[in-house]
Amino acid sequence: MPSHPLDFQLQANNFSTPELAAVFDEQRKMNRWLKVEAALAASQAELGIIPTEAARMIRDKACIDKLDLELIRQGYGKSRNSLMPVINELRRACGEQFGQYVHYGATTQDILDTGMVLELDEGLQILYRDLRVLENILIDMSRRHRLTPMIGRTHGQQALPITFGLKTVIWAGEVRRQIQRLKALYPRVMVGQLSGAVGTMAAMGPKAREVAKQTMELLNLDWKAPGWHTSRDNMAEVASYGAILGGTLEKVANEIFLLGKTEVGELAESPPQSMMSSAMPHKTNPVLCQRVVVLARHIRGLTTTVFEGMAHEHERDPRRLWSEWLALPQIVMYIGTAAAYLVQVLDGLVIMERNMQKNLFLHRDMVMSEWLLFRLSPVMGRIRAQEKLHGLLRGIAERGGSVREMLATDSEISPLLNEDDMDQLAHPERYIGLAVELIEDTLAAVAAQRQTDPEALHR
Repeated sequence: MPSHPLDFQLQANNFSTPELAAVFDEQRKMNRWLKVEAALAASQAELGIIPTEAARMIRDKACIDKLDLELIRQGYGKSRNSLMPVINELRRACGEQFGQYVHYGATTQDILDTGMVLELDEGLQILYRDLRVLENILIDMSRRHRLTPMIGRTHGQQALPITFGLKTVIWAGEVRRQIQRLKALYPRVMVGQLSGAVGTMAAMGPKAREVAKQTMELLNLDWKAPGWHTSRDNMAEVASYGAILGGTLEKVANEIFLLGKTEVGELAESPPQSMMSSAMPHKTNPVLCQRVVVLARHIRGLTTTVFEGMAHEHERDPRRLWSEWLALPQIVMYIGTAAAYLVQVLDGLVIMERNMQKNLFLHRDMVMSEWLLFRLSPVMGRIRAQEKLHGLLRGIAERGGSVREMLATDSEISPLLNEDDMDQLAHPERYIGLAVELIEDTLAAVAAQRQTDPEALHR
């Protein structure tokens, strides 16, 4: 029976997507191992190391559907080796004559590491696709709402007017940087492994380099010397990227969560009926945003495990390897799922402009205090203007009233302001600085970088 939420069948896909779950499916993982074995045999046959007939037989049988799963299951019941039950069954399927050439000169870690790289390729391609979709949604949202006024908040308090488009274009810029990071790390990760028991390639014979290069070419991977059995920095980079990206996705999801609180009511998920509260019919819950946050937090914890796996002892340390092999698939599944959820959230995001307008005027003209300070500073001096306004605004906060009324009755300030100044206080939506220009600048920079994006990641 499934015992982990990733594998649940009745509560399926709460913390994964069907697409990502398929990438990390057990039999699909084993098929990747078999694909590596077939490529190895083909390269060795071409170089005259093993018979051509053996390579042909290995290729024909190197598919999990052609092997006896029950024998593999029994093999794992007796062996603690991560690969050998599959190899033994492939050897049996190839027969006594050709089975001896299966896994010829390789070591278990060669196959598992190369299989993991092929697995990461599929997972990162999905992530890349979804990040580009996410970016596209944010670009469109930023353009449409470049003039939609709302209150900006600092330290959890109302601060100054901004536009919603400025908020979302900041998200878009961050997503663009995450896409650029992914494009940069991908070639470093797409490197296969074929180094033998202790990294010397001794069992591969004098043509070891040629075997390794040709095998990886067949798998569309790079091969670089020396092997990376104990150099796990590239895997740690994938994990680190997952944590950094998780921070971006969590930030956006958490902001939507905060702006969706009843007392704020500026944004909301557009959830299906299933996200309505079971006990309170008036509530719909931001379930997807909450899941994005949870997934990001789990990724950060798993990343620590992968980092610890870098401290290998000697030429192989399964304590480190197994920790990494357990953590990395979860990281990729979780970050891919978080991205997919956020795409869903933003694609259906409910933007309540009337509530943004209402909240912008919640403190009336007090949100124009910065404008007023810098309007008065040239004539009163910055320090005096600041002291004067602090005292007056504290009085309004305690006793009520408006800034406009306060200014009109103040003998020191009233003569310094004209009707246009007073009118400005009533229109905080105009005090957005260079928000529109900043949005346009960011969108132009993002558009230029998008021109270099391939449809799929490549080495």
